[in-house]
Amino acid sequence: MGSRVKIAALLLLVLFSLQAGCISLGPPPPRGGPVTQVSTPATSAGDGSIQDITSRVPPRVALADAVGAIPAAEQEGTIDTTGMVITKVWGYGVDSAGRARTWVLGMQGGGRTGLFSYNEGEYQALDLPTPLPEEEVKLAELLSPQDLFARNLRPISAEMSRLKVGECDLTLEKGVYQVIIHSASESGTLSFDAKTGEGIPSP
Repeated sequence: MGSRVKIAALLLLVLFSLQAGCISLGPPPPRGGPVTQVSTPATSAGDGSIQDITSRVPPRVALADAVGAIPAAEQEGTIDTTGMVITKVWGYGVDSAGRARTWVLGMQGGGRTGLFSYNEGEYQALDLPTPLPEEEVKLAELLSPQDLFARNLRPISAEMSRLKVGECDLTLEKGVYQVIIHSASESGTLSFDAKTGEGIPSP
């Protein structure tokens, strides 16, 4: 499956999550990426040949990379953001440094709503019939995910350790970051003020 097909599938998953009222994007799908050779003892494939084990390590990228890809996408005609602003952000497969496998930007304005997804240099756009929050996410005035995670590494890492996972999901809207940490059987959510990084108690 090509990278663009996988990104399109992710956009459809986000669309379904919006319609269903969900915020967690679920466990990450396999992604293409740089190939890393793993050294192993010689093993037989049944025909006497030697097998190597190859794994794909999906790179993680900063939110700034996703936002910075928008002009290139507009030049290619992939997306037209005239009159539109970012009103919601999803980070998918976020590590403890605040970098994600995939960023999805929800944008609206001029009577249009859409999603823009960025993943290891690939991007995809999708029109969205479901409305998003109206308040603009002014990223220049907010902590970056990397700064947020650096300031709150202790509680985020503690929750990851409790659920025995190495990554999480992230949402940003209306001035609030939500870090969604989930295992196969349980999930927890930590909320933070997007300007100060201070924790917000659960209701």
